[in-house]
Amino acid sequence: MPCFNRFRPSWLFVVLACVATATDIVAEPYIALREGLKCGTCHVNHTGGGMRNGYGGMFTQTEISPLFEAMSESALDFSADLGPSITIGADFIAGNETVAASNGSDRQNTFDVTSGNLYINARLLPGRMSLYFDEIVAPGGAASREAFVLLEGLPASGYAKVGRMLLPYGIRMWDDDAFVRRVTGFNYDSQDLGIEVGFEPGPLSLAVAVSNGTQGGRDNDAGKQVSSVLTWWHSPVVLGASFAYNNPPGAERVVYGPFASVRMGPLTWTGEADWVAETASGVSNDQFVAFTSVDMWVHQAINLRAAFDFHDPFDAVEEDERSRVSLSVDAFLTPFLTGSIAYQLRDSVPQDAKGNADGLSLSLHAHF
Repeated sequence: MPCFNRFRPSWLFVVLACVATATDIVAEPYIALREGLKCGTCHVNHTGGGMRNGYGGMFTQTEISPLFEAMSESALDFSADLGPSITIGADFIAGNETVAASNGSDRQNTFDVTSGNLYINARLLPGRMSLYFDEIVAPGGAASREAFVLLEGLPASGYAKVGRMLLPYGIRMWDDDAFVRRVTGFNYDSQDLGIEVGFEPGPLSLAVAVSNGTQGGRDNDAGKQVSSVLTWWHSPVVLGASFAYNNPPGAERVVYGPFASVRMGPLTWTGEADWVAETASGVSNDQFVAFTSVDMWVHQAINLRAAFDFHDPFDAVEEDERSRVSLSVDAFLTPFLTGSIAYQLRDSVPQDAKGNADGLSLSLHAHF
């Protein structure tokens, strides 16, 4: 019996949950999708993620009603500015995860620091030229995630950045374990060296990057990777499409797919689908991944989410699909601290122990 068929009760639950749920939280793109705001409205990086700009930094201090109001009265006194032209920022996530096999055996529990980043942005020519760094400080050793020169104020509300960067593709969700992030290869663990040019006239947003295609290493051939994303923002609807191509020696990889979001009152629905066509050493394979979620914003402080992930890793193999249902609650405790509880039900082929292990995670996310 295909594992997707064995998963139908959970899939039905997600469909029913989608009828009754929805919305947003900072450090997740659905806040922009819900509000109809482009990623660059809140982030220094125009394609999202990383350091928040002045507007993004003020959002949780002015637009959110934290659960602990008494601890939030002095939030407006906080400033991340080191001076008139230099700003810092950070993200830090620590938590606890319990994982159990589908039969309830082999239960494991662990505390972990899952993410820690420090940001610095130097506005060398305000509104025109900036120098930006995104440095990983946890959970492992220090490493550079992004380091680029950003030029703004170009024609058609354009910009250009040169250096090490996260590449434009799809919805930049925080969850790198989502199949649309992990399988496509466009996630927070994957950067590259190159140049990105973008234009954001009116409701449109287009970003195109040309990079080495080596995930941050130097290139030793003439081939380059091209990645791109086109988005139309017209609240309450957001429509987009992504395309990427890479041809390293002896291989070829094409990734493409649409994404969309719709706000319906307190509900925000988001979906993305991607096709991955790969050829290596003369062997070809096609993969398909999909993601959909519904969020509900409660009392301007709590977000409820139901999400579903799907992955077909080999188009020529039957009954090899993987899937994941995620149910989560995120709460703004203060303007700079978010608490989360998430439960994930995973389903995969019998020999994939990790893919069949359900998990419960608790986390605290400090950010500014």
